[in-house]
Amino acid sequence: MWWQKDTLDAGRNVTLFSIGFECETDSEAVFQWFSNEKQEWEQKGIRTGCLYINRKKIWWDFSGTETEWQESMLPYLASSLCDYLIQKHELKWVKRYIEHAFLYKEESPAITDIAHSLLEGERLEIPEANLLQKRKHFVYRELLEEIKDRSEIAWAPLLTFRFGNYHHLLMKAAAAAIDEYKWEQEYQTMVEECRHYLKHHLPVYSMIHVQLTDKPVFLNEKKEPIDQWTRLHYLKPALVFEKSLPFEYMVVSPLVSFAPDLLHVYTDMEEGTVETLRMIFQENVIVHPMKEWPLPS
Repeated sequence: MWWQKDTLDAGRNVTLFSIGFECETDSEAVFQWFSNEKQEWEQKGIRTGCLYINRKKIWWDFSGTETEWQESMLPYLASSLCDYLIQKHELKWVKRYIEHAFLYKEESPAITDIAHSLLEGERLEIPEANLLQKRKHFVYRELLEEIKDRSEIAWAPLLTFRFGNYHHLLMKAAAAAIDEYKWEQEYQTMVEECRHYLKHHLPVYSMIHVQLTDKPVFLNEKKEPIDQWTRLHYLKPALVFEKSLPFEYMVVSPLVSFAPDLLHVYTDMEEGTVETLRMIFQENVIVHPMKEWPLPS
């Protein structure tokens, strides 16, 4: 399969592998990437051969057995190209899907930033996150198969036709980022509406204590329980923050509806609901550890 330019001793030969490009900009970029990678490989004691460039073409000249080429160099080449595609092309492709497949052109920069954080594994709460973390496997596998099958590959057709599964995942990333963007916009709108309500309405209770358990417990300024019927009676439908939750589990919406001057929150967590309450009530919220809850557990 490989072009053996010359036969050496002990069964060694010279293997040539090349990549053809449609423009010199692409060939120079990949050549520079390979050159940097090549230095790192050689520092690890891996014999890499010689790397050349001639305008729209780059190639490797590797002196060794085919086993050495297959088991040593090919995995490194595939891994290096995989990293190059993901670092240099991935967000461009995602941005293109956002703008042209989903038609979010004006919002594209913000959505692309969300997609980037999703692809980097920073938003594990999003259902697609685990699947997206496997995308490098798809790219590496396709590249390895392509290089094994050919001694010369064409860059543009490789990018266009070889990575169907990978591009399907990037479409999922774009869609998930759009959903997250829409949710964040809705979230910010709700926070502003809640702040506006607090600013322009008198408090039902001057102070409220709330214990953040599975079913939250509310106390008034006298540390008397606020029952579920009372919370439902004062609830403002326009302020329902937790639309997917049954009423007995709601925290934010009842608290804003009561519009207290001061809010005491008891929890051992500093995320999720606590962050939302801090954003809405700002300096009027005080967070305590659960052990300071004023009533016996």
